[in-house]
Amino acid sequence: MFKKLKNHAYYYLSLFLILFFGFLLAFLSSDKQFQMLVIVVTSFSYVGWGILHHYLYHELSPKIMVEYVLIGAFGATVIFFLLKGGFGL
Repeated sequence: MFKKLKNHAYYYLSLFLILFFGFLLAFLSSDKQFQMLVIVVTSFSYVGWGILHHYLYHELSPKIMVEYVLIGAFGATVIFFLLKGGFGL
């Protein structure tokens, strides 16, 4: 397990930074449209980075792509409703 973590440390660090700064930007902003934009961009970045990682280091399959898209969509949906009580669009 630690060998896998060591071999992909930059991947995990960059993924953590994408998610951390995306959430931080959305949470600290009071503009609802900007929050939504940040969450969508962060979700797309997560999906893109995960698919790219599997393409480069593993065998990419449609199942993995669907998994990343569903997790990204689910995460964005949860954050939409958690941040400041949801969006009153």
